[in-house]
Amino acid sequence: MDDFCLHETTKAQLWPVLKELVATGKRYRVSIVEWREKRTLSQNSLMWKWNEEIAKQVSKTGKGKFTSEELHEYLKEIYCPAKPITVFGETRYVKSTKLLDTGEMTRYLEQVDAWAHRLGMRLTIPAHSEYQQLKNQQEA
Repeated sequence: MDDFCLHETTKAQLWPVLKELVATGKRYRVSIVEWREKRTLSQNSLMWKWNEEIAKQVSKTGKGKFTSEELHEYLKEIYCPAKPITVFGETRYVKSTKLLDTGEMTRYLEQVDAWAHRLGMRLTIPAHSEYQQLKNQQEA
C-alpha cells in the first residue's frame, strides 16, 4: 500500500486494508501525517511551459543557450525545498518538484515567476490555469 487517505468517509476501509497487510506475516512501519495533495498536472504543465519560455528568452539575449531540462535543474536547485528520502535506513535530502504538494508547488512557481520578472522576462500565465485562479483568490 503506497498511500491511504484517512478521513471520516474512508475510515471503514482502513481495517480491511490493515488486516490484509498483517496477514502477510511481514512487519510494517506505519506513519500518520496530514494528507496534502501532490502537485497537479496543471502545475507541472505550467512549470515546463515556463522552463521552455525562459530557455528561449535567455537564448535570445545571447547570454547562453539552455534546454528546458537544464533550466529545470538550475531553478530546482535554487527554489525547490529539499525533501527527505530514506533508502535502507539512510536518509538523504533531495530537491524534486515531483515530491511537492500543491501548496509547495504554488510557492515554487511564484518564486520562479518573480525571478524571471526580476531578469526582465515575461512568462505566460494562461487565464484559466490553476495558478492564475490561485493568484486571483489571493488578490481578492
